[in-house]
Amino acid sequence: MFKLADLLDQRQMTMYQLSKKTGIRPNTLCQWVNNGKLQEEDRHVKAISVEVLNLMCEALDCTPGDLLEYIPDDEYAKSP
Repeated sequence: MFKLADLLDQRQMTMYQLSKKTGIRPNTLCQWVNNGKLQEEDRHVKAISVEVLNLMCEALDCTPGDLLEYIPDDEYAKSP
């Protein structure tokens, strides 16, 4: 599960601001923020670039654990 939306709220930052600060494409950030909704359409995040993860961590002053939470597939399917 991606927690980027929560971090952006905490940092009072928009996806646009993060995109400008990091050079990460807005579509990539949008996928991270909306991954749960996109999963139903099979448009979810399928790979995570270490470079993108590093850029996000640097810009948001966080660790990968602040951005990602592991949820086994069977539990993820049960979540709303």
